[in-house]
Amino acid sequence: MGFFIALSLSAPLVLLSLLPISQTVAVFMAGLVPVGLIFLSIFSAPTIKISENIRVGRINVPLSALGEAFGLEGDQMKKERGPGLSPAAQFIIRGDLKYMVKVSVKDPNDPTAYLLISTRNPAALASAINANGS
Repeated sequence: MGFFIALSLSAPLVLLSLLPISQTVAVFMAGLVPVGLIFLSIFSAPTIKISENIRVGRINVPLSALGEAFGLEGDQMKKERGPGLSPAAQFIIRGDLKYMVKVSVKDPNDPTAYLLISTRNPAALASAINANGS
């Protein structure tokens, strides 16, 4: 929601900022900046890939090193990404997504306690990790 507010305000902000310089440049940039922000948000969003490893952003962990995955929502999710967040956890948290998946790391040689991954579909991600990790 916050992104859409910022996006809708970007065109008038750029327009008002550049009007003293040139009206043509101001109108052109007021159209270009929101389009650029949309492309930036699309291409910078982390993707989740599962094969022998799970790859999410900079996280790359073999599925054999992972334990059970389960979805989080509501107060449980707020606790996990707030006061309950372990310093040893790896996480990809997007504030605009309402759900997360928590995956325990069972490899004793890995210092990572668990993974927290924001997702739109926690049930599908958790079942894919659990099915491929077994």
